[in-house]
Amino acid sequence: MSAPSAADVEIAAAVLADHVERAQASEVARQHGWTFTWLDPLHVVVEVRPERTAGNGGHFFVKLGAEYYDLHPPTTTFVCPPEPGADTSTSSAWSPAPSDSRWFPVLEPLPWFAVHGAYSFADGPGQLVCCSMTFEYYITGHNPTAGQQWRQGQHTLVATLSRIQDALDSPNYRGSADAVRP
Repeated sequence: MSAPSAADVEIAAAVLADHVERAQASEVARQHGWTFTWLDPLHVVVEVRPERTAGNGGHFFVKLGAEYYDLHPPTTTFVCPPEPGADTSTSSAWSPAPSDSRWFPVLEPLPWFAVHGAYSFADGPGQLVCCSMTFEYYITGHNPTAGQQWRQGQHTLVATLSRIQDALDSPNYRGSADAVRP
């Protein structure tokens, strides 16, 4: 499918704020140590840590966007943190993680999850966090089964983050791209 119409900005911002607040207070966020950094009313960055590297400094940053939320899943991108001393509260400070960087996870594909550094979108190449709980999945010709589909009112950004966390905690996770180079 091509990109649908964007969500009403005020409604999407209010829904995202409510869902982030509930996510921050959730047991799953506490269990995994997720931390949230607001960039603007439609974007938040979440720090996620693969379970087996917790405490070793292994972590990633995932930028979630509410451009189409919550009729559709959040836009989802692994991003690089801003340089030390830079303003961390602006969306432009968090650039998409290059596929050979410390901030890009390497995973052997799972039946329900993959990460592509340069996927061919209609408007050019970009990163694809490939699972049915991300917006980009739906605009790249993927066809989820009825049980895999995003459902407004049932799913929230916690479903997106949980899928990412499950993939990073799986045996298919190999580390960050800079550590896994041949």
